[in-house]
Amino acid sequence: MANKLLNKQTVLQGALTLTVSWMIIRILGAVYRIPLGRLLGDEGLGIYAVPNQIYLLFFTLSSAGIPVAVASIVSEKMALGHYRDAMRTFRVARAAMLVLGVTFALLLFFGAEWLIERGLVQIPEAYLGMQTIAPVIFFAAVTAAYRGFFQGLQNMRAVAYSQLADQVLLVGATLLFSYLLLPQGLSVAAAGANFGAVPGAVGATLMLVFLYRWQRRDMLELAGRDLSGAREGTLSLLKRIFIVALPVSFASVAMSITHLIDQWLIIDRLQFAGYSHQQAVALFGQYNQMAMAFINISIALAVSLGSSLVPSVAEFFALQNMDRIRYQLSQALRLSILFALPAAAGLYLLAPQLTELLFAEAEAGVPLAAVSGVVIFWSVHLVTAGALQGMGKAIVPVRNLVIGIFFEIAITYYLTPVLGIRAAAYGTVVIFVISSLLNVIMLSRLAGLRFNLWESLSRSVPAALIMSAGVLAVYRVSVIEMGGNTLPTLLAVTAGAVLYPAAILCLGGVRAEDVRRLPGGGRIAAFLEKIGRG
Repeated sequence: MANKLLNKQTVLQGALTLTVSWMIIRILGAVYRIPLGRLLGDEGLGIYAVPNQIYLLFFTLSSAGIPVAVASIVSEKMALGHYRDAMRTFRVARAAMLVLGVTFALLLFFGAEWLIERGLVQIPEAYLGMQTIAPVIFFAAVTAAYRGFFQGLQNMRAVAYSQLADQVLLVGATLLFSYLLLPQGLSVAAAGANFGAVPGAVGATLMLVFLYRWQRRDMLELAGRDLSGAREGTLSLLKRIFIVALPVSFASVAMSITHLIDQWLIIDRLQFAGYSHQQAVALFGQYNQMAMAFINISIALAVSLGSSLVPSVAEFFALQNMDRIRYQLSQALRLSILFALPAAAGLYLLAPQLTELLFAEAEAGVPLAAVSGVVIFWSVHLVTAGALQGMGKAIVPVRNLVIGIFFEIAITYYLTPVLGIRAAAYGTVVIFVISSLLNVIMLSRLAGLRFNLWESLSRSVPAALIMSAGVLAVYRVSVIEMGGNTLPTLLAVTAGAVLYPAAILCLGGVRAEDVRRLPGGGRIAAFLEKIGRG
């Protein structure tokens, strides 16, 4: 009854919904950086990047783990039939986020100057941007509670709609404000771009409030049927929320601190190697804002799978159905690797061409090629972290991430003077190689996971090799016949998008069970069964 009333989605349906949303968001995020990069240049992008990283740190300190915590608790209570308590969990979380959001927004606004004076921010031009982006923390904190509630109900559409509203408004406002303020100077224009996040955050909050009011009627109907008498106290709920949220937030904090350390370390070590401050900021912008934009697009499916696994695993863990957890996790891992391999290969092969195409900056292809392999390991980390969070072991992926970060910092410090900006890219790859492997080991102990890596790689690796050969051939022939970069690159990308699915289908890398539960997947599954891919 609850599933039907609330229009609950399966893991794969939810993942597909979030993936489509995430892909649109990331494509918009990459595309808007084309005019933004040409407005601000790589130096301006470097200035623009710092307030975003500081905002991310303050947001993660206040509320980054809240969606996971609320989702897992709400999902657990829904599975047990405690519908009233599921509503109370959300209300308690929302009240806490209102307080924390205001507090951390004020801390960033009034603490921006202190961060620069103490040398924690190495780019003083970012001062105004840090102040203008501060209000986003409040709205993002409130939004986190709503998203956790919908994620717990396994209604990923509401999450996706809010994310899309946020990104569309952000893109438009960022470009508008930076363009209007460019005559005032590069630092003011960059601050205008930072302020562009405010309309997006407000829009996402209003969207979720509207969707909640719509969903509330169904929840109240379910609550009226709740005869369990279960009522967890406010302090107990807060404790449970933050026991789950804090480790997840700490993981995000660790990554945010790592980005801040990288900002300071990369610029310092590049200057040590003989680059000017301006050149070092430009190289940082190429890596952080250009190369990583492609990586963020490429991990879209893994982000969605990890998010969808949290409430689903929490539900089955509450019912102690370990067989179902193992099945869902194995399926998610296989699909994440299936999509990550061709993405990593394509980014490596066409790195300078892609950055030239989008950012008119072929040099950004150097860090992109170096960091391309992270797509595979980051994808595995995201899926396994989602499963561990759903099982109430959120501290485990955090610990494993921190272990990887220590190695990353050492690599960046010692190798940047030798390898330049590539050292930071290699360090990022190392983080997720270590964390993903440690996550898999832990899941094999906790859930008895026996993931058949050979089964996944034996088909996806040959398919990726076939795709790579085709991509290179199409690009080289196109350059000879047409010249330039735009058309040859687009044709090569199109060839890869056609060749890999065809190759993986011929090699039997996709089975009927992989697509059966997707929206409209029944016909595709029937076709796969007909050709012997059941």
